[in-house]
This record gives sequence, C-alpha cells and structure tokens, in this order.
Amino acid sequence: MNISTNRQLVMGLATGMTLEQLKPFFLSLEKSGYRGDVCLFISNLDAASVSFLRARRVNLVPFRQAFLDKPRWLRFASLAKPFLTPNQAQLLDEHLATAYMHPNCARFVYHRFFLDECGGNYDQVMLADIRDVLFQSDPFAFEMPDGLAVFLEDPSQTIGSCPSNSAWIRHGFGKSVLNELAAKPIACAGTILGTTAAIRDYVERKIRIFCQKKLRLSIDQATHNFILYQEPPPALRVFDNDAGPVLTMGYVSPEKLRFNQNDLLVNTVGRVFNTLHQYDRHPDLRERLLRVLT
Repeated sequence: MNISTNRQLVMGLATGMTLEQLKPFFLSLEKSGYRGDVCLFISNLDAASVSFLRARRVNLVPFRQAFLDKPRWLRFASLAKPFLTPNQAQLLDEHLATAYMHPNCARFVYHRFFLDECGGNYDQVMLADIRDVLFQSDPFAFEMPDGLAVFLEDPSQTIGSCPSNSAWIRHGFGKSVLNELAAKPIACAGTILGTTAAIRDYVERKIRIFCQKKLRLSIDQATHNFILYQEPPPALRVFDNDAGPVLTMGYVSPEKLRFNQNDLLVNTVGRVFNTLHQYDRHPDLRERLLRVLT
C-alpha cells in the first residue's frame, strides 16, 4: 500500500467505470497539487483503467458484493445474534448487508474497514464521488473545521421541492420525516471532508441506519440529510454553496457561474472553488472545464 507523509486521504468507489470516466477526477486531482493518498474501492474495471490508477499510486481495494435481493437466509442469520457480543453482532450485520445493499451504501462498510485498519495514518479525510467531481485546487486547502465539513446545494431547491431528494427521503424514512425536512436546503452527500475521527463517526452513523433499514435501493443521500438535520454530529460545519470550497453545480443556473481570468470558477468574492461537483449537469461547460482542469 502507498502511504504518503501528508496525512490526508481521499476515498471513493468506482464500479464498472471506463477509463474516460475515471480520467477527469484523477487528472484534475493530480493537477490541483494534492499530494496525499487516494484509496479507491473498485470492481469491474478494465486493465487500462487499473494501469492508469496504479500509475498514479492509487491504493486499489477490491469491492466485492453481490447486490442481491434481500436473501432468504438473512432472517436465519439473525438467530445467531443472541449468542454474540454487541460488537460481533454489529460486524455480522455489516458483513451480511453488503450482499444486498446498493453499492452507494455498501461502500461505507468498506470505508469503515479501511479506516479501522489505516485511519491512524491520516489526520483529514475526504469522501468523494468519482464520476462527476473535478478539482480546481487541493481539496483540503481551506480552513478545515475540527470536525465534519458538509456542503449545501443551490438554494433554489429544497429537499421537498426536489423530486429526487423528496423521493429518497420518503422511501428511506417515511412521509413524516419528509414533512419535517421538506423546507430544509439540500446537503449533498457526494463531497464530505473532515478529521479522520469525524469521518469515522459519520460513516458509523450511516452504517447503523443502513443496517436498520435493510433496503436494497440507495438511501445514501437521504441518510446524509437525515443525519445532518435529525442527528447532527458534533463539530459540524455546513457551508453554503457559494461560500465554501465546494461548488455543487446541479441546480446552479449557468448564468450565475463566474470564471476568473484563469478560466476557473469562483464565488461572488472571487475565491476559486477547490472542488466542483455535478459539473456534468452543464454539458455546454463540460469541455471547457475539462480542457482547463485536466
């Protein structure tokens, strides 16, 4: 395993992605000046993609899970729990869950295993989507809180007004929780930063909910918002979309996007965003961004 001396880690998941889909994330991260580690959980990548990632000293961890319907044997496995310690019962739940969890949820079990094994090597961690994230500068080059940093989407939409987010909350937590959260701004689960301890706490919270719900569909985004608004972790810092280091672009109107003289996206006071998320929602800008950042 490659271990840098920078004590920073970026973690993500890549299942069935092509080399062309992987390149923007890793080429822009390389160009950003980031010199920490990257751990990528992978499945179904071709040889060219693996070679590309290894050339960039990415730590590659196989991501194995069947993604089945909830198997019939699951109910029988619960019969063993009275004979297990609480920690053993939790581990059993987590190992069984990866057989039917959506990959977007199962990845957090793998994140937890990795942090258990290697978390002591790092002070700060970023959990990031791979397919739709670009970097304009080192993702950690801002005033990091001594806890968890999360990022809101554009205020033009709320959880209740967004068809996708409202459906995810309803499916995962029911109508009553949706009613409670409907007016809240959307917090995006695709980019999360924090101290290693804060990230580990966040991951454990998500795993606990996933194992309780035992759902096959992805409730990653719904659980992210549920945790932030219903069970907020300590030392939580929430950044507005135009005031932090991450720009989540999905709901941002193109006319509101601002570029500086170096063709980098900036906020209202001219500060360059470190990280761009959901840039692919703006196909007219996609090639411009890729040309500059990769």
